Amino acid sequence: MRRTAATSPDRPPYIAGVASPLRTEAFHRDPFPTYRWLRDQHPVFHDTERATYVLTRFADVAEAARDHATFSSDDPASRVLDRMTRMDPPRHDAWRDLTSASFRPRAVLRHEDLVRGIARDLLARARARGAGDLDVVRELAAPIPSTTIGDLIGVPREHNERFQALSEISIAGSPEDADAANREIWSVFDDLIDQRRRAPADDLLSRLLAATFEGGPLTRDQLLGYCLHLVVAGNDTTANLIGTGALLLAEHPRIRAELCERPELIPQAVEEMIRFDGPVQMLPRRCARDVELHGVAIPAGAPVELYWGAANRDERQFDDPDRFDIHRGEARHLGFGHGVHFCLGAHLARLEARVAFEELLAVAPRYRVVPGQALAIKPGWAIRGLTRLLVSLAG
Repeated sequence: MRRTAATSPDRPPYIAGVASPLRTEAFHRDPFPTYRWLRDQHPVFHDTERATYVLTRFADVAEAARDHATFSSDDPASRVLDRMTRMDPPRHDAWRDLTSASFRPRAVLRHEDLVRGIARDLLARARARGAGDLDVVRELAAPIPSTTIGDLIGVPREHNERFQALSEISIAGSPEDADAANREIWSVFDDLIDQRRRAPADDLLSRLLAATFEGGPLTRDQLLGYCLHLVVAGNDTTANLIGTGALLLAEHPRIRAELCERPELIPQAVEEMIRFDGPVQMLPRRCARDVELHGVAIPAGAPVELYWGAANRDERQFDDPDRFDIHRGEARHLGFGHGVHFCLGAHLARLEARVAFEELLAVAPRYRVVPGQALAIKPGWAIRGLTRLLVSLAG
């Protein structure tokens, strides 16, 4: 995961002659040189190979995210039932309000002991093995959000590991594999819905069963869609944030040492991790009317991609954006989206990442990446993270 920057006004050599520079192997390994080239030379890029338009500058991405009347998220034919990321207001707002109170800062803080207990237990198990090595992704980053969101929804813990794997497929798998993963998640919730109807509990699933939407209770399909969204959104992205963050701190030992000395700086370090190499790189929109931007005509109905990952490295917004700097004055980034679709679980993700790094640095302040391993990046283009990161806790 080398982090570099291209400055040539011409196409970087590795995408010369390629219609879609956003789908090369080099881009998958390191998208940031291509992002810079697009921001500088093609701030509105017509990707003819995929028949979509790409926005990469901070101001453009932020404005498009705010202007949901022009850059719409609405997708009535969504294949994931009622995922709120595929709705516009006012329906989106009513749908989001069903659980928004559970994800506000004060409500989220009540779960800190739960998250800390999970992190400590995971690290204690790794230390008890005696080998001193830990796969940060599979043994820490993934189980923390999976267990936390599962407990909040009311999913029995024996499903957590499988749900984590299915979430990755749902986000980054082929359409056929994603459909199969979604159906497997729904099959678990089918049984849970019946159980909660008979015996409600103190969990999000029971609250959804008691909620009303558009004048009546949620249909079964709506319940399944909402639960799928909570599981997928609550699993993979936060796991990617923690895994990538652990790599960043290993690559920047002075920053890691500072965080060990001053753990109160960990929250701002988490924000910089999200800005610098965040888990969500892009989300789609559809242009609802004819628009001209930077001299490029985007016709009504055209797909548009908002690249948060590119916007967060825009030198028009950030000083020296390719430098990992936890002391930035610019707190604003687009790593959790922007506008009405700002991430519902942002406060929970921040809590989980903060606690993960507090506990990891307390146990292994000088951990190091085990040499010789190839850093494998997860498949897919919208979500970015590692499949594995082996570290030595002994340093």
